[in-house]
Amino acid sequence: MRNFLLVVVLLLYTTIGLAKGRDTQQLLQDLKNVSAPQEKAELLNTITQHYWEIDPSLSVAYGLKAAAFCKDQGFQKLLATAYNNTSVAYYWLNNLPKATEFARKSLKLRENLKDSIGLGSSYNNLGNLLRDQNQFDLARTYFRKALSIGEKTGKKNVISTTLSNLGTVYELEKKYDTALVYYIQVNAMNQAANDPYELAIDHFNIGNVYLAMENESQSFFHLNKALAYSIQTRNKVNEMYVVRSLANLHLKKGKLREAQAYALQALAISKKIPSPEGIKESAHLLNKIFMAKKEYQKAHEYLTLYTSTQDSLRSQIQAQALAEVNAKYETDKSAIEIKRLKVEHELHSEKLAQKSKTQYTIGILLFLIGSLAVVFFRGRNRVHKINKQLSSYNQLILEKNASIQEQANALVVQSGLLQSQKEQLENLNQVKDRLFSIVAHDLRGPLISLQSLLQIISMGNLPPEKMDRFIQDLNVQQQNTLGLLDNLLMWAKIQMKGMQLENKPVHLQQLVDQNLKLLMPQAAKKGIQLENNISGEVWAQADTETLKLVFRNLISNAIKFCQEEDLVEVTATVTGQDLVQVSVKDTGKGISPENQLKLFGPNHYKESGTANEKGNGLGLMLCKEFIEKNGGTIWVESQVGQGSQFHFTIPLRTEVLETEATPKSKRLALA
Repeated sequence: MRNFLLVVVLLLYTTIGLAKGRDTQQLLQDLKNVSAPQEKAELLNTITQHYWEIDPSLSVAYGLKAAAFCKDQGFQKLLATAYNNTSVAYYWLNNLPKATEFARKSLKLRENLKDSIGLGSSYNNLGNLLRDQNQFDLARTYFRKALSIGEKTGKKNVISTTLSNLGTVYELEKKYDTALVYYIQVNAMNQAANDPYELAIDHFNIGNVYLAMENESQSFFHLNKALAYSIQTRNKVNEMYVVRSLANLHLKKGKLREAQAYALQALAISKKIPSPEGIKESAHLLNKIFMAKKEYQKAHEYLTLYTSTQDSLRSQIQAQALAEVNAKYETDKSAIEIKRLKVEHELHSEKLAQKSKTQYTIGILLFLIGSLAVVFFRGRNRVHKINKQLSSYNQLILEKNASIQEQANALVVQSGLLQSQKEQLENLNQVKDRLFSIVAHDLRGPLISLQSLLQIISMGNLPPEKMDRFIQDLNVQQQNTLGLLDNLLMWAKIQMKGMQLENKPVHLQQLVDQNLKLLMPQAAKKGIQLENNISGEVWAQADTETLKLVFRNLISNAIKFCQEEDLVEVTATVTGQDLVQVSVKDTGKGISPENQLKLFGPNHYKESGTANEKGNGLGLMLCKEFIEKNGGTIWVESQVGQGSQFHFTIPLRTEVLETEATPKSKRLALA
């Protein structure tokens, strides 16, 4: 998918000119200062375009903001532009369904407005989207509609852009001769107009077609022309694509040194823009070049960069989808809040009604009492009758008050239930966000690295000494990923409140031996010594699985923050309170006092290891949770530069049955 061509086409129709000569900070500052509504709408559209390649997800956000503002202000033409810009932003996120949806919104609005120039833009946009979904015939239909508009209005730039887009369709269909006819026709038009920006695109397209036709001399000539025009116009995006094509050309010719130089230049430009898509494609090209040079370590490095950048681009789509889910959640939450306020309003109304009825009743009673005073002297024979009537009225009032109070109590209970449901929804939303974040980044990262290693190994032709090192790396990566997955599953189990501990005797020395053997490849890779100095006589009463995870996390962390020739030691001491105090000590880099305060908190504190190992912050939080569930406590002692000691207590198993006799196990020392 050649994003370069699409962006060129859309910039022709949608750029307003406000961004010329301004960088990101200047544009955002201008947005803060702008007061005129139309100027603000134009500036929002310009910022949307500015972020297309730099940060597509942010571009989507500004595009939606621009659309909402234009709709509110009644700026119909600018609204159509905002829809078109948002379509391009979704395209950069590789979200073609959303890109098509907004392109069609723009087209429909421009058809209603009878905006011929805008329609040319929308037809070209939809044509490009359909082209990249391999719907070539339908794409040609839209391009021809755009061409017809260009010819009717006499707009040469519409004609040249549309002819160029038609050329890309034939190029993708591998009809290179036809594609060249279109590209050369466009080139002649742009030469007459003396437009260096468009000439850079023309020569780039022609050079790529000649590259596909294996006409290397013509390809080299036109790509160098494209490079010269890109440098002249200071267009780094165009320059990035041209330099990458030159790298591909030299790779085909077998000139690996020149190919490497151009590919590294393309990568540097991509990072400077910055362009995630450019970084991804440049890294992929460098991987192929270094594989051809049999420099497998470098090939693996760039393959990892390629897969991680590709994963990051996919994550942006997931993040956008998550944002839409969160928006729906916020709408639902607002509905609950409105319902709660309605209940409170009804409760308040009932209380006012009750008060009015009580006052009315008191008025009636006063009136009756006054009447009684008047008639008292007219005959005592009527007193009994009036008293009965008063008793009846009082009974009715009591019954009415009881009914009102019952309704009020029911409304209070309903309000409480709604508040409880709201709090539960908020908690579940936080758990969901954290889980998505861990799966999308912390778990996928190690898997990407594993994938890269496996791809390098599967390519074959690795010398035995390099194969051994790659297999060792693969083993370490597999253990790290397994540990992360265990942590994630345990954490999820806690969040779902479905965790049950199985309290039973645990032989500590044996449990630590199992973990040290599991982590030995990780320690051996860094040249770190592991020692198990727990006596074989010590038993604890705890849940084996959670305790195993605690040991694995603490020992793995100790290895993570140690240097070569450092020591990690595990000891256990029986205290006088029927407890065992276990200590995991290391001679690593230590932890500062301020960071010690963050270790066991709910915010999942993260820090890279001495070999730049990444963490997810779940491990120590789980250790605290599990130790406390087993009836113990955990704490840390550390000084920067002198190592760390993580201590925890668990209940001691004081009576050991014959079936639990101490295994014959020696102190384990691993290096």
